[in-house]
Amino acid sequence: MMKQVDTAVVGGTVVLPDGELRADLGIANGRIMAIATPGTLAGATTIDASGRYVLPGLVDPHLHIGLGQGLADWETETRSAAAGGVTTVLTYLMSGEDYFPVYEEMRTAADRAAFVDYGFHAVPCSPRHLDDLGRYVTEAGIGSFKFFTSFRGDEGAYLGIAGTDDGYLYRYFQEVARHPGALACIHPENIEIVWKLREQLRAAGRDDLAAWDESRPDIVEAECILRTAYYAKQTGCPIYFVHISGAEALNAVRWMRERYPDHPIAAETCPHYLTHTKDSPIGSLGKVNPPLRSQADIDALWEGLADGTIDTVGSDHVPRRRAKKTGSIWTASAGFPGTACILPVLLSEGVHRRGLSLVRVAQLTATAPARLFGLSPAKGSIRIGADADLVVVDLDREQVADAALFLSDADYSLYDGWTLKGWPVMTILRGQVVMRDGAVVGTPGGGRYLHRGGRTSTA
Repeated sequence: MMKQVDTAVVGGTVVLPDGELRADLGIANGRIMAIATPGTLAGATTIDASGRYVLPGLVDPHLHIGLGQGLADWETETRSAAAGGVTTVLTYLMSGEDYFPVYEEMRTAADRAAFVDYGFHAVPCSPRHLDDLGRYVTEAGIGSFKFFTSFRGDEGAYLGIAGTDDGYLYRYFQEVARHPGALACIHPENIEIVWKLREQLRAAGRDDLAAWDESRPDIVEAECILRTAYYAKQTGCPIYFVHISGAEALNAVRWMRERYPDHPIAAETCPHYLTHTKDSPIGSLGKVNPPLRSQADIDALWEGLADGTIDTVGSDHVPRRRAKKTGSIWTASAGFPGTACILPVLLSEGVHRRGLSLVRVAQLTATAPARLFGLSPAKGSIRIGADADLVVVDLDREQVADAALFLSDADYSLYDGWTLKGWPVMTILRGQVVMRDGAVVGTPGGGRYLHRGGRTSTA
């Protein structure tokens, strides 16, 4: 007898946590209700995934919505996420002010405009923020926090954030550790070394992308990982390193895990560190913190993805337009769009070029970020009872990338002109199609806020 469901996704190869399976998926009330033998489901709506792969919708744990066109980013950048197969985004609240008004303003805008589900990290940058950290967890459902080790002196002044120090950092770890389920994220860069190197390079007349790397070399990232992981261990605080950029940082993560095997230490990288180097002919468009590194670093990061050293791939998406990226490497804005690029890059450069498995892609882009950031079991994997967040992939589709495909407000992409093989062709959020064949067909405001009081595990 045929089983009746609201929606049946049929004919595809489903990427499950433990392998690939030819199966049909049954969806009811926005959740996965059946993983069935092909031909045994009858849906009021049928989605034909024949010849394609069905992966869990991506969870992008690293966006900066609001740093482009302000609150208008909620519509344009979650639209971009949906175009790339991303069904959940976690973005940062960054302010020197009380976060509760900021939270309310961002939620109001997102509830009106977001195409995908969303949540927040907060950046505690004042003693008051640390005093209120427990309320952020319980009242606002913000289960993760980020510390910019580079925000010393006036480095964070452009965001209204005062400089901090290691004493503040240590208290940050203490406070996060006091709240079960909270996770401490770290942007690792020793900015005091950067200040000296930057001064020397500018005095020498350097003004190129490679100089940006030389001003913030891999040692400032690696040293900071060693130091902050040590503090985290001493305070009993789980730690998550964002945007690991190369081999030195990766080795620092490995070393601290070997030294403290029972302490949870997680690591993230980004698509641009897997594809671009400091010698790329993109100039100031490629300015980002930490910088683009070398081909050897790219190779090391792919090894880290394959061997499990890296847990997640996030975009570090910043929707700044080209006009803010021009001029001197020292004055151009850092960051660029990337959320819609995660899956095409991993499919083309990882699966096709380097033999990365689709199961591993799903782990990196969905299962692990959902687990780490308190979204499991509803998000992150295809299983009975989970939200029906899915991305249908045409693994054989080749297409020349162009900013217009990614639907961000940013008017460029680092991948403009690249031919990538393997593209998302449909995005499904809680059982509803929100992207079909590159066109976002969802409704602004269709995304929901994800109240995260904790996580299931950081192991």
